[in-house]
Amino acid sequence: MSHKPFKFSPSKEPLQVTEHAVCRYLERAYGFNLDAIREHIIGICAAPAAFGAVCVRAEGLRFEIADNKVVTVAPDGAAPNRTGQKLAMERVRA
Repeated sequence: MSHKPFKFSPSKEPLQVTEHAVCRYLERAYGFNLDAIREHIIGICAAPAAFGAVCVRAEGLRFEIADNKVVTVAPDGAAPNRTGQKLAMERVRA
């Protein structure tokens, strides 16, 4: 009985990277503290969200809120406060 060797062929689909993998990479390769980032976002959005806000503008960004969750963050288009961004980045890398 002869066995034919199994031949691997390259995938035709492009490789994708999940958000989870990106987050783990940022934590482990760059030392980002995702819990600190999460707490920072909560600190920005909790009070407005408690009063029904669906969007919070801060640090030159728009924090979009749905179902009591911050679901995305996008550029606001307004000139960002560079001092605020610098302080936020220092907290994230701590």
